[in-house]
Amino acid sequence: MRYLAAVQVLFTHGYFLVDDPHEAELMRPFPPLGIQYLVAALRQAGVGAEWWDATWAPGVQAFAGALEAARPDVVGFYGHTITRPVTAGMVAECVGRGLRVIAGGPDPVQYLDEYFAMGVEVVVVGEGERTVVELVAHLQANHGRWDYDHLDEVAGIAFRRGEVVVRTAARPLIRPLDSLPWPMRQRSDLDQYFAAWRKRHGETALSMTTSRGCPYHCTWCSKQVYGDTFRRREPDAVIDELVAMREAFSPDQIWFVDDMFTINRRWVDQFCTRMIERGAVMPFYVIGRAETLEPAQLARMRAAGCYRMYLSAESGADHVLSAMKKGTTVEELRTAGRLLREAGIELGAFVMLGYPGEARPDVLATRDLLRELRPAVTLVSVAHPMKGTAFYDDVQGEVTGVSGGRLRFKMAYSDRFYTAAQRMLWADERARRARERQAPAEWLSASARYAWWRGVLTLP
Repeated sequence: MRYLAAVQVLFTHGYFLVDDPHEAELMRPFPPLGIQYLVAALRQAGVGAEWWDATWAPGVQAFAGALEAARPDVVGFYGHTITRPVTAGMVAECVGRGLRVIAGGPDPVQYLDEYFAMGVEVVVVGEGERTVVELVAHLQANHGRWDYDHLDEVAGIAFRRGEVVVRTAARPLIRPLDSLPWPMRQRSDLDQYFAAWRKRHGETALSMTTSRGCPYHCTWCSKQVYGDTFRRREPDAVIDELVAMREAFSPDQIWFVDDMFTINRRWVDQFCTRMIERGAVMPFYVIGRAETLEPAQLARMRAAGCYRMYLSAESGADHVLSAMKKGTTVEELRTAGRLLREAGIELGAFVMLGYPGEARPDVLATRDLLRELRPAVTLVSVAHPMKGTAFYDDVQGEVTGVSGGRLRFKMAYSDRFYTAAQRMLWADERARRARERQAPAEWLSASARYAWWRGVLTLP
C-alpha cells in the first residue's frame, strides 16, 4: 500500500482539560484510546499519521500552532456531545487552511447537518480503522480531493453531495478484533498523563480494551459506534499487549475500558488463569455487572490483580432502574457489593440523578444504597439525553435547549436541586470515609456540608 504514504493525517479532539474543572479535580485522565487505534491502523497501511492531544493544551488557540507543526493533508476529529461547540472552531481553522476534514464518534453520526455546516466533509459511521484507510486511499487516488461521484463506494460513511446527505452501506464490524494493530502508544504522548497521575495520586495508569460493544439496552447509552454486538479478543492476545505495555512504560495499573468486563464468565476465568500462569499479574480495574458476579470468579480476578470494579448502580430505586431498562435490581447491587468486599475488591459506583420518574425520596434511596455499598469511588452525573438513544426518543418533545453541548430537557426539579443532590452525595461519601479513617475534623466538616445540601433538597 505504498501509494498511501503521500497523505499525512492528523487526528485530534475538542476536549481541553482547562475547560473541565470537575475532571481537573479528579485528575484521572487517559490518552484517547480510539484515536490511538486509528493512528496505528493508518501506520500499518503505510500512511503518515499522528495525533494532537488537546487535553493538555492551554486552550483552543493552540490548535493553529499544532497544524503549523504537523502540516497535515487531512484532519480527523473525534466528536463528542460536550466538545461539539469547541470542535466547530477547530474545524473552521482547518477549512480556512484548505485541509480535508473528517469526523467520527457517537456525536457526528447523530448531528450530521451540524457537522457538515461546520465544514466537516465526511463523517465515519461506526468503527473507523478500516474506513479511514479506505478514505485516505480514495484521496490519494484522486489527488487529494473527494470524488463525490464515487465516494459512495466507501462503506461506513456519510457525506453531502450537493444538498443531499448520502449515507453509504454499513461497514461490517471488525472480526476478529485481534486483527487490529495495538494502539499507537509513545512515551512522548504519555509523559504528561503520567506526571498528572503521579502528582495527584502517587501512581500511574494506562488504558486498554479486551472487547467492543455491549448487548444490554440501557436507555441512555449510545451505541452509534459498536452497535448491540459484543466481540472479544483472545485472552493471550490481551495479555501480550499488557506485557508489552508494562515493559515499555511501567504503568502502576491498567484500566480496562470495556463497557462490560464480566459479561462472559468463561472468558474471565481463562484470562485470569493465564495472567497468573504467565506471571503477568498486575493491578487493574474494570466495569462489571452486578448479576454476573459470583465468589469463585471474583477470587480469580483478585488473584490476577483486579483491585477495583465499577458497577453501574445509577439509582437506589428499583422503579428508576426499571425505567432505564438496566436489567439490574437494587438487591442485586447490594449482593454484588457484599461479594466484592468478601473478595477484597474495591467497589466503584456510577450514579445518575434526574432520570425521568425520579423523585426526592429516590435521591435519598440512592444515598442509602451508597451507604450500604461503601464505594471507594463514586462518580455522579445528571441525566441528559443523547440523540440515537431510547432516552432521547422518550423525552425529545421536552428538550428545552443545549448547555455545554448537552441537551437539556424538562426535569422534575430545578438545576439547584440537582446541584444540591450531587453535592449532598459527595459530602456524605467524604464524611463516611473520614469516619472510617478516624479523622474527626474532616468528618465534622463533611457532615456539615452534607446537612447543608440535604436541607436544600427540601426547598420548593
